[in-house]
Amino acid sequence: MKNNLFHYDVIIVGLGPIGQFIANLFNKSSLKIAIIEKLDKIYSKSSAVVLDDEIMRAISNLSIYNEFKEKISIPKSIDFEFPDGKVIQSSLVKKTSNGFATISTFYQPDLEKLLTDSLKKSKNVDVFYQCELIDFNESNKKILLTYKDLNSKETEILSGKFLLACDGIDSSIKSKLKIPDIDMQYSKDWLIVDVILNKGVALDKAVRQICDSVRPTVSIHMPANRHRFEFQLLAGEISKNMQSVESATSLLSTWLKPNEFSIDQIDIYKSRAKRVSEWKRGNVILLGDSAHQVPPYAAQGINSGIRDAINLFWKLNLVLKGSVHNSVLESYQIEREIHLVETIKSSIALGQLIDSISVAYKKKTPLKDAVAPEARDQAYGGRKANPSKETNPGIFYNSLQHKFTGILLPRFDLTDGDGVRFSVDSIIDYCLTIISNGNIGSELSTESMKAYKSLGAKFIDISKYSYKNSEFSEIISCGSLIVRPDLYIFGVTDKDSNLQDLSDRLFKFLAIS
Repeated sequence: MKNNLFHYDVIIVGLGPIGQFIANLFNKSSLKIAIIEKLDKIYSKSSAVVLDDEIMRAISNLSIYNEFKEKISIPKSIDFEFPDGKVIQSSLVKKTSNGFATISTFYQPDLEKLLTDSLKKSKNVDVFYQCELIDFNESNKKILLTYKDLNSKETEILSGKFLLACDGIDSSIKSKLKIPDIDMQYSKDWLIVDVILNKGVALDKAVRQICDSVRPTVSIHMPANRHRFEFQLLAGEISKNMQSVESATSLLSTWLKPNEFSIDQIDIYKSRAKRVSEWKRGNVILLGDSAHQVPPYAAQGINSGIRDAINLFWKLNLVLKGSVHNSVLESYQIEREIHLVETIKSSIALGQLIDSISVAYKKKTPLKDAVAPEARDQAYGGRKANPSKETNPGIFYNSLQHKFTGILLPRFDLTDGDGVRFSVDSIIDYCLTIISNGNIGSELSTESMKAYKSLGAKFIDISKYSYKNSEFSEIISCGSLIVRPDLYIFGVTDKDSNLQDLSDRLFKFLAIS
């Protein structure tokens, strides 16, 4: 073992998309980051293919966005159809209040390359490829991590203030901590077949769920002449046999002839529904697949993981800068778990809805008799960024009283007095922000202004800009608002609560005197 001991603010184990994403966020704050990755390069397979509007908005605030937006595709619709091709329901893909389409499809290696290339340019991030975690322990609020270089066979030690587990479903960190999973009762295997269509060959630019009682199937349009098919494995089918080119070609024959495509990837995904009982133990924190598995129906796997990263980043960033007390991190599990549970339940319900529609087709039963309205409502809940009707407990003011508290700030453009136009997100840039229609300083005490300065807060006097956004106009007409760094609204002033009241509550949450 070498005697060198390198010190970091954060050590990340696992350089998948969630580890890459949160490392890029930390890079904005100039914190010292180490990443341990067992492989010798980024993962070459495409697991996730769909990003929702909230996550596209988050990516738009990274330096990679201009390149990434050229590599995505926006399907025209999300369809549910019978095996005979009859469309049961078609929903047009539209732009949301986040400023992006409901869904965008992408090729995962494209995103991972851009994220890792961005990290290569950083002086604050060290990536240790082909290195395997051996052990770690926490003492006096410091993590000592031992890893093995798989090339030199040497072992070395890193020191860090926090350890983030982004090492996937079979997380070694979760295993070493003996954190149990909570099984949410879903277990099915899916055959994933990605094809590259030959020149002149085209399939519909849509995401389709084929409600087939024999074999539920998903068809997903992707960018760059790619297309994904997902086939649910049936009882008794052997994964190894189903992964053969012959088997995949046979399953694809309904849509494509053998001379119309080449197969890019064949894989088996073991889809499960589960979450860990503890998302944080001491200064060790779990994110993404290390913390949960989401069934495939609402395409929320990678989206949920990136939500974890965003929620954790702004809190951990303030802790590491000494601006807030470590206790703020307890809200990470509180806020994310309630959303994650709702997302999983909605995804399972969507799968059950598809099964009900499939059986109705087979038995020629009217859909209104086969599918209860409440089942449909539950199934579609998982597509929302915030599926709960009431704001979850966490760092929010009067969470059950004000209709705007806990929602995402709408994305809109501002134009200054010189005619320069820019997004409100570019001003906020993952900082705590107060937006008011007038002089904010006159509404706050000197002590509060000092506290906000220590938090790196930003102030936007909206009266100095012009904008066109009816949703934001309705919010600002109620009063001033405090926006969290993750763009969720902490609170809005009203006749019962002024900006000082909101600020006092926020400082209490953040343990600031």
